[in-house]
Amino acid sequence: MNAVTRLEGRVAMVTGAGSGIGRAICQRLADEGARIAALDRDPAAAEATALALGGERAQAVVADVADVDGMRQAVAAVVARFGRLDAAVNAAGVGASALMVDTPLETWQRVMEVCLTGVFVSSQAEARQMIAQGGAGVIVNIASTNSQQPGEGLAAYCSAKAGVEMFTRVSALELAAHGIRVAAVGPGLTDTPMVARLMANATARAAFIDNIPLNRPAQPQDIAAAVAYLLSDDAGYVTGQTLYVDGGASMQRYPSLASRQPSKAPA
Repeated sequence: MNAVTRLEGRVAMVTGAGSGIGRAICQRLADEGARIAALDRDPAAAEATALALGGERAQAVVADVADVDGMRQAVAAVVARFGRLDAAVNAAGVGASALMVDTPLETWQRVMEVCLTGVFVSSQAEARQMIAQGGAGVIVNIASTNSQQPGEGLAAYCSAKAGVEMFTRVSALELAAHGIRVAAVGPGLTDTPMVARLMANATARAAFIDNIPLNRPAQPQDIAAAVAYLLSDDAGYVTGQTLYVDGGASMQRYPSLASRQPSKAPA
């Protein structure tokens, strides 16, 4: 099959589409022939992605991925525009760095809300639509190498992404009867706005790059290529799996993001 047209005629919704990995996924899927609903909580970011894709093949959608009613309305808007939903990529995410004993509850809850609850809420709305239109479809969730690889200072993020991986497996098991495949992509260090401050620190950047056998961070396009594969018929017998795209970094110990000095527990 011609890789350029693997997704011709399909309708795909991508959350977190306003920047980074989400925007790159939108571009790749559009390049492969899909019509795109670019969803982001930031209206300007969603619109910018849709405009970059051009023409009548893209739609900007605004919603908070953890808002049940908002995501139902978002899916309904996609169906009203394009007639159906064939594929969905849940890429919205946030990060936070603090030792576990220093992590405020509000930070923990925010990471969980976006990275895990958001995937559940989005997947539920997406899957219900796919079932309602007769079954078949593909959902790809963006997990992380931190789904399996612990990192100091990343208790909330690692826990949320581990949840995404197990949620993907359970969803795949339950939705198989409807002909819906569910898989995940686990990026390693990727050059996006979310890690820009880390990458700007020469010491931290060197520590992470030295930990990657392929000796470079991923580009968003690397992740998008893996997502496009999983959405395509080339991956028609793949479900419940997480594909790690990390340059081999998960074979190594994850670099520390925190001081090795013990933290003083709050009184």
